Formats: sequence, structure tokens, C-alpha cells
Amino acid sequence: MLGSGAFAGALGGTRGIEDGDSEALIQHLNSAAVEGDQERVRGLLTQLLQCRNQGTNEPMQAQVAALEHLFYAMRTMAVTDELTGVYNRRGFEWVANRLLRHLCHDRRGAVLLYADVDDLKRINDTLGHAAGDRLLTAAAAVLRLACEESAIVGRIGGDEFALLWRHSNAEDHNLPRKRIKNAIAECNAAGHVPPLSMSIGVAEFDHLHPMSVAALMERADRAMYAEKIRKPFPDPAPPRLVLAAASGA
Repeated sequence: MLGSGAFAGALGGTRGIEDGDSEALIQHLNSAAVEGDQERVRGLLTQLLQCRNQGTNEPMQAQVAALEHLFYAMRTMAVTDELTGVYNRRGFEWVANRLLRHLCHDRRGAVLLYADVDDLKRINDTLGHAAGDRLLTAAAAVLRLACEESAIVGRIGGDEFALLWRHSNAEDHNLPRKRIKNAIAECNAAGHVPPLSMSIGVAEFDHLHPMSVAALMERADRAMYAEKIRKPFPDPAPPRLVLAAASGA
């Protein structure tokens, strides 16, 4: 590899990476990828691919492993929503389409739920965007808690989430909605500020008449909108809620 001094600048003043120190290189590559530091990633990759350590104690497999670590770190970034930690739209559609193919093969069904966080714009306007971000983070946590390992969750847009839930034919198709509603109630009972409310639409996936994830989301989105318009128009945020948010409560 290149000497550590040549990359002192690329490493941002951190300890240089000595020849043969693949573990440190892997850590720096992952860190640079997560931080989105393109110059640093480029410099570290150049160092890795110089391969000056061939014939020493550092095998080529270690360099391949470092690149593999970097690849998976960057792939995770590409499919993950930064705020909530669930899949972003790209990641959700990618994983969900793969899951639907497996479900067709196994002759199993699923339901896709499209959930919209109610009144997010009003929360942002009255309590600030930090409160809105807390609400989105709470919504993602509620969906993950409700589905556990039975579903995949993604943030599709600003205030919209999707959840694909696998089920057996004997299961209650309304079970995911019930579990989400219960999780929301528990979240609010714990005193979450601002309180969480979500409108939810459901579309069923039938392996005998399969459709794409995009088609399921469109159908569930229409059902979600129908539920949302049936809800009463919210009252303005009470002053005590504004004061609580401003004080960091």
C-alpha cells in the first residue's frame, strides 16, 4: 500500500493507515462512506488497490473483504431513509418486489398497508420541523414494533409509509391494522409529544392473481385517502403543546 503520509490529508488528520493494516482501512472506508466524503473514499480506494502488500502477510482476500464491506455500507445508505432508519422508497420497492416473487412461488398471500401521518404539515407549521421529525421517527418505530419480523417497512414520501406483511391464508387480514392501531395507542399513552395519528389503507396480494408493488401501493393509497377524508378536521394545536415542545419536553 501507499505510505500513510500520502493520505494524511485524505484521512482528515486522523491516524495514518500503515501498510498491512486492513482492519483500520475497513473502518476508515466504512466511516468515509457513511459520511459521504467522496474525496476520502477515493483516496482510500486508491490506497487499497495499489496492492503494495502482495507477497507479505496481507492476503488479497483481506483487500476484497474491505471492498465488500464498503459495498454493503454504501448499498445500505442507498436504500435506507436517513431520518427514520427504515427503507426508503427505492429500498422498499426493491425488497418488496423480491418478497412478492417468493410469495408467489410459495403460494402465500400478503397485505400491503399504506400509512400517512396525519396533520404533519400543521405540526411543522405550529410546533416546528423538529417536532415533525419526532413524529415521523415515532411513526417508523410504531410500524416496526407492530410488524416485528413479519413485514418490511419503508418511508415512501414525506409523511407516507408502506408496510408489506406476509400472512398465511388462515390469518386475519385486518391483524396488521389492529396491531398498528394498538401500537399507536401505546405510543400516545406514554406521553409522546406531539401525539401520533395515522390514516391507513390496505391492499391484499393474492398469489393467484399477482400484481406489482407499485399497483398494490396505488390501491392501498386510495384506501388510505378514503379513510383520511372521513376523519374530522383537527383543531389548532393547543398553546400548552407549543410550549412543551419549545421547552424540549
